Amino acid sequence: MSSSTQEMESLYIPIEEIELATNNFADENLLTRGLSFHVYKGQLLLQSGDLINIAARKCRQRVIVVDEVIVVDEVSVLRDLKHKNIVSLYKWTFKDIGKDDEVFIIINKYEANESLDKHLSNPTLTWMQRLLICVGVARALSYLHYDTFENHYVIHGNIKSSKILLDHNWEPKLHGFKFAVIGRKHHLHLTGKYNGSLHYMDPAYENTRGLNHKSDVFSFGVVLFEVLFGREASNPNDDNWYFARMARAHYEERKLDNLIDPVLRKQMNLQSLNMFAEIAYCCIKEKRSQRPDMKTIRTRLERALELQRKHGKSLDHLRLRLNDIELATGNFSETYCIGSGGYGMVYKAELDHFDGINVSEIEGKSKGELRKKYSSVAIKRLYSRVDRQGEQGFVAEIGTLSNCKHPNIVPLLGFCDEGRELILIYEYVANGSLDNYLGDMDNVTNLVWAQRLQICLDIAHGLNYLHTRKPMIIHRDIKSANILLDDTWVAKIADFGLSKLQCTNQQGTTFITNNVAGTEVYLDPEYENTGTLKKESDIYSFGVVLFEILCGRLAYDKIYGEKGLPSVARQRYNEGTLKGMVDPKLMEADDVISMLKGGVNQDSIETFLKIAYQCLAETQSGRPTMEVIIKELEEALNFQVSNLFQNVTSLFVN
Repeated sequence: MSSSTQEMESLYIPIEEIELATNNFADENLLTRGLSFHVYKGQLLLQSGDLINIAARKCRQRVIVVDEVIVVDEVSVLRDLKHKNIVSLYKWTFKDIGKDDEVFIIINKYEANESLDKHLSNPTLTWMQRLLICVGVARALSYLHYDTFENHYVIHGNIKSSKILLDHNWEPKLHGFKFAVIGRKHHLHLTGKYNGSLHYMDPAYENTRGLNHKSDVFSFGVVLFEVLFGREASNPNDDNWYFARMARAHYEERKLDNLIDPVLRKQMNLQSLNMFAEIAYCCIKEKRSQRPDMKTIRTRLERALELQRKHGKSLDHLRLRLNDIELATGNFSETYCIGSGGYGMVYKAELDHFDGINVSEIEGKSKGELRKKYSSVAIKRLYSRVDRQGEQGFVAEIGTLSNCKHPNIVPLLGFCDEGRELILIYEYVANGSLDNYLGDMDNVTNLVWAQRLQICLDIAHGLNYLHTRKPMIIHRDIKSANILLDDTWVAKIADFGLSKLQCTNQQGTTFITNNVAGTEVYLDPEYENTGTLKKESDIYSFGVVLFEILCGRLAYDKIYGEKGLPSVARQRYNEGTLKGMVDPKLMEADDVISMLKGGVNQDSIETFLKIAYQCLAETQSGRPTMEVIIKELEEALNFQVSNLFQNVTSLFVN
């Protein structure tokens, strides 16, 4: 690569102007402190009188020539690189510090969102944004490896998340070319200058003492996993476990979900995720020959992005305008409010929405072609985007419910995320939540035993659907407050804000998490103590609900004291008095009229008690499957219905 003295001179700026712009490199303007460089922000006064924000990097640089390999100063590299995803050289200057050495100052335009490493753990950096960033960097690296010069390529030599700047539109800009190597294509280039960061460093360098384009590929693979896991490879809180080795192990053991931020996971299209994870895994293979080239990586990431975009478009039919919601609720008037909680407010209104269309029916149709329906809806308005838990729940609900269609799951009819608003629109379920009936002795008395059994079966069918679909869903917050009853008393599972979606890369049905979530008295004790989440955790919670329905009381009713319903049930079981927990109103069936109203058949009660208690097993392995639970509940219902039929028959015979 021939240098152009004239071009270099045009980019030169006196050191005094940069010292003025950065207040003489004052500490308050320090952005980054590296081992061999410091980066300062500043405002540079142009001849036009305008001020521009700059980032000035001070570092020691020399030009070294080793055989046919030129290890160059960053100024020379940046001068000849023209790509929208590579930071452009704005100005440069230097200061002679003696001993044939100089301090170079490289001036770039200051990028508003700074470097990628500062945003990795931020859940508001969406999966779509992360994919776009990765595709941009892949295009930049493909350009360096294949499109810069005819017979030579540029090896960056220090790819990591802190070397990826993000502009105000989150467009990535690759920088940090201090270790860049320009050499012949398809050659190994020996260099003693390679000093990349440990967790990003090509492991093959240790044996070869040389770099090629596959060295950048390895480092980029580490960045891809950083983006996927939402954490830095060099996290100081880690126990020095080599990041790439950890990523490989989790991929090979099909346990990626254990490291992916659940907020991000809810946003991901499974095909997009699997394609992304596969190419990231191939990038970090130990042997260079097994790693793909940047052209292949770029193509695969672009495909993953395309799949994610299609997934996003599949939700367009659910997106409702804020103006329409405000009009339907009288600008969120108290008149329309039907409930509130820690999450926000719920309103009942009449609203136009799309009529239960499945995702598979949407493709090829514009939003205007899809069928609409005008009906009563429940509008959940979350308090604020500032609350991370609220945003997590919002994303989880959309990600889970947009692909669920079952008569015992409350359907999501729409959502709105305009400005600071986070709003979810559901089917309005007329009879409210189950806990309202269990907490009120007058209300629960009106629910006869056969009705209660049918409610239990409805919940069981809904849970079985969640646990057997692909990908499997664990609800994580089954409780009576999250069971809604429609105008014909059909039960529907609601509130998927804590739900966990299984990745197809994941083997088995176990999640290990440090973030134990759920409602205390309903919480699986094994999950609470070990962080091991399985579908059996939902079964435990369902067991608590079964006992609530049987007893006609909420699990946290003061009658159970501090122990709560599950502990009391275990104590009663050991004492042989479990049947004494049954709602006394159900047991008042001494006469025929009472029997006709739904008095309890003893075989039905005993069958129910047996399966409900099994659900409360303290170990996950001791609990029954949903298929077994459904079978036993159906048998309990059959006993009850047969009992009623016999009573009616005997009434007419006698």
